Amino acid sequence: MKKIENKFLYFILILIVFIIGFSVYISLFKKSVDRNSYVELINGEGYINDIFLVKNDKNKLNINDLVKTVGDNSMAIIEWGDGSVTRLGGNSSLKVNELYVSNNKDKLNISFELFKGKSWSNVISYIGEDSYFKQSFMDREAAVRGTTFNVDIDNDYLYVVDHKVDYKDSSGEVITIEEKKPLKISTFSFIQLDEFIRNIRDSAFDELNRRFDREYIDKLKKELESKINNLISISSSEIDKLSLKEKELYYSEIISYYQDINFIKSSDDKELFDLKLKLKEKLFSVSTLGNQKLLMESFVFDLKDSINTKSYDSLNNILIFINSNSTLLDVKEDLFLYINKINLGDNIKDSFISNINTFKSTINSNFNLDKDNILNKFNEVDSAIRDTLETEINNFIK
Repeated sequence: MKKIENKFLYFILILIVFIIGFSVYISLFKKSVDRNSYVELINGEGYINDIFLVKNDKNKLNINDLVKTVGDNSMAIIEWGDGSVTRLGGNSSLKVNELYVSNNKDKLNISFELFKGKSWSNVISYIGEDSYFKQSFMDREAAVRGTTFNVDIDNDYLYVVDHKVDYKDSSGEVITIEEKKPLKISTFSFIQLDEFIRNIRDSAFDELNRRFDREYIDKLKKELESKINNLISISSSEIDKLSLKEKELYYSEIISYYQDINFIKSSDDKELFDLKLKLKEKLFSVSTLGNQKLLMESFVFDLKDSINTKSYDSLNNILIFINSNSTLLDVKEDLFLYINKINLGDNIKDSFISNINTFKSTINSNFNLDKDNILNKFNEVDSAIRDTLETEINNFIK
């Protein structure tokens, strides 16, 4: 009888341990969170299907829902299940086609069609292998990865504010549109930036959305800093010791938080940007090879951002990380493409201007220099610049 009692007590003890362990697992990795998408009218008049939207009330969205605003000053905000937002301007309408977001945000399939008017989308999430965020309009489609972009059908343009958009026209041709390169939708051709800013862009809609984006960043910072610091406290050696299952659970936990700050730039908030970089490194260490390549692509955007904002400590950390993962050659190709196409920042321009000014002062102080001497002096400066660039590129490739 005593043996039976002991076995029963042993069974109860095991059951209690199991329940506690399972509860901890659920609380840590299977958070019950709302991944539904909602629309909210913030100004003017709007509808979801034929139902009048009440200002500041959130309404759950479903597939095939039609959302429209009425009046020039009306605006509605769609908050997708991953936290990304699409703001619908005045006299605009769209249809929701897909709105799937997994519990931990490691997979999302979101798509909608803009019928008329204008929209501003801030896609905050990192888009992995099986994920996408797509907007269609006028038989065209924009597919994005962690991008802020503006589509205005009435004024006939698509403008990428940050990162890039893969744009497919009605014939099926796909081009990549980089930031600050406005595209005329009807002719599938680029618009000069100064012409776009002066005469085409809806500046009021642009400024309003940028303000909303800044407010969203401030809110995120208050909510996430302490939580993310706890997540990244685990060391690389500790990660290496994790079993495959434990790594999957760790990935499941950190991807949810990473998605919230994937879109942060150094110019938005330096502390949050550096926190994003640290979290991305942890995410990279437990990701699949395919997702690692996608994450490395996003490091190139971070590199550009660090150069343009002169965040040299962040830049150094990014370069160290890229170098340590240099087998992903696609990233180097992307990086050199960036170097060829994009302005590298005022600090590098200043260096070149300084050399040119030195050259000018040398000429001005030597009135007797003939043409050959001037040409030789120019070649010396040119050679020094080229040698420096070649050395830096070789150091990067090592």
